[in-house]
Amino acid sequence: MKIGLGIGLLVCVLVPVSLLLFGLVDDAQTAALILFLGGLWTVAFGAVFGGRKDRLYNVGFGIIVVVLSTFIFLPLQYTAGLVVISIVVLILASIVVRSKTGPGTVPRQVR
Repeated sequence: MKIGLGIGLLVCVLVPVSLLLFGLVDDAQTAALILFLGGLWTVAFGAVFGGRKDRLYNVGFGIIVVVLSTFIFLPLQYTAGLVVISIVVLILASIVVRSKTGPGTVPRQVR
């Protein structure tokens, strides 16, 4: 059985919605919980189940989504700042990984 990103994200949405319907969380908490669980699942999927080629992007995007969920207890400008920092770190990590693996195939000039 292959575990997919989509089925995990579906569960990450349905669990907070069910908590909302039972009255255990409010609307903002539900949104934050969906982002948090979705980000955690994306990190876990990228690190464990996903393909090696997409690992960095899945983990990086998952971290960005988890950081987005902090809007529930941090001021929005701090959340936005953390998201920008996360994106910069993801870009730098991508450059480092790409430089270690080499440029791949370099296209030749056609004359």
